Amino acid sequence: MQQNQSLLSNLYFFDNNFQLHDNFTYESLLGKFHSSNQSTYLLINDVLDNTFLKDKEVLDLSRVTAYNDDNITTDISAQLSLFVINNNRIKIPSKVEYVIRKYVSRKLLKEIHKDVEVAIELCLLFCTQLNSTYFDIKNGSQPNGWKSLRAEYLRDFLSLNPLTYKKVITALEEPLKKGAILECDHISIIGEKNHFYRLTPPYLGKGIVSYDLKTKEAIALLNKHYYRVLGEAKKNPICENLIRFYQDISLPTMDQIKKEADRLIALGYVTKKDKKLTKLNKHARSYYKNHKELSFMEDAIEIFEYLTDNGLLIPTVGGEASGGRVVDSFTLMPSWIRNLVLINGQAHIESDYSCLHPNIAIALYDGSTSNLTHSDLGSELNIEVKMVKNEHLSFFNKQFWQMKQSPLYSYYQQNEPRMLQNVIAEKYSSQYKHKITSRRLFAKEVEVMTAVIQQLNKEGIFVGYVYDALFFHPDYAKRVKEVMDTIIQQYAIKTIAKLSNDEKQNPATETLS
Repeated sequence: MQQNQSLLSNLYFFDNNFQLHDNFTYESLLGKFHSSNQSTYLLINDVLDNTFLKDKEVLDLSRVTAYNDDNITTDISAQLSLFVINNNRIKIPSKVEYVIRKYVSRKLLKEIHKDVEVAIELCLLFCTQLNSTYFDIKNGSQPNGWKSLRAEYLRDFLSLNPLTYKKVITALEEPLKKGAILECDHISIIGEKNHFYRLTPPYLGKGIVSYDLKTKEAIALLNKHYYRVLGEAKKNPICENLIRFYQDISLPTMDQIKKEADRLIALGYVTKKDKKLTKLNKHARSYYKNHKELSFMEDAIEIFEYLTDNGLLIPTVGGEASGGRVVDSFTLMPSWIRNLVLINGQAHIESDYSCLHPNIAIALYDGSTSNLTHSDLGSELNIEVKMVKNEHLSFFNKQFWQMKQSPLYSYYQQNEPRMLQNVIAEKYSSQYKHKITSRRLFAKEVEVMTAVIQQLNKEGIFVGYVYDALFFHPDYAKRVKEVMDTIIQQYAIKTIAKLSNDEKQNPATETLS
């Protein structure tokens, strides 16, 4: 990307002889897609100067939240590119295809499908679901490479018949000379825990490569998956808003990103995860003794390239554990790069709610404090505001004994004893145990943000979304804040929206979730 990339607003479908014009309907689009063949390309919000994806190592960040996540929303299912240049192209862990073809028994493969080539590609489709662990290992968020996958999701994804996914798992778990390809913990608890899967050491964290599906059965399953996710996006107000919003976006060039990184590194920039931005400079991570405390520019660029090289991701709604938070390219993008995104050629402005989740907790659990801020807690506890913010990311998701170890516990015990008691009681009584609190906080956050976005959309204002924050053209700053403040009052949550347009010009820390 050597020039600013402008994204189109409308959805298009192209093949060799067909173009769908602006007066499309979702139904006609999805119908066309559902019956597409290998020559058909699905383009939504096409990046104008995008080129065909090269067969090189790439990074699937289907649920990468290393820079922005709070360790709660990691259940979000795999993302899809918002347009597909090659609708049969997938990304798979390095070395896996070769081993499946050469060493997995033909008997197990034929139990998956009578055509061995189809069986192999179904195994590869399953393996795409573990691509994100590559980066989890690199950044240390999941060093052992485990990932939770819902049986229902896998059944739908590999839906030749209801048992296909189980037969695929059996084949991938076959003991080979260097060990099986796949490992499963085989522990699931209804409503609480899914099976966890990971690649075994020979394949874990070894990289990701492109692969073009060749069998019509595997391509059909992939296309059906695209169809399903597009249909779900249609139903969600935040997702529909985002698809409209993307029309005005211009992405930064690689030169701009590198220059910004140099500027931030010189300023001693620290990410929201409290990691100092620096460069690998072609060194191994082990070269840096404190590498776990660092955020490397090269990793951030790798994320950005994946999230944009093949088009923006389809906005996707998370599961109940995440409260239905929507994930797209911008929620997954490192915020220092996202800050460079232009809207109609101008630097964007951001607005988020001050100390939202603690104030939601006060409203939901019968608290009494009004307009609680991180600064209030920092002053009373005599600790840095940054520490307060970091603690609040996980405080309400902790078990009771973990909450007691937090520096925030004494504040809530003294100032909000009734609220704290109600939170703790629910953790013990709920089927979701200690995680019930975060589920409720996220769900209320999504409810509020949906109401805000729907009102703005009625006024012809479309906005970017990063959980409890929005970003938008500067002309809309006053109105966006007004709507956010009005909506939050309607929910009896006592906080306000704050504009942060100046912070991103010279940030000391991340400004968005």
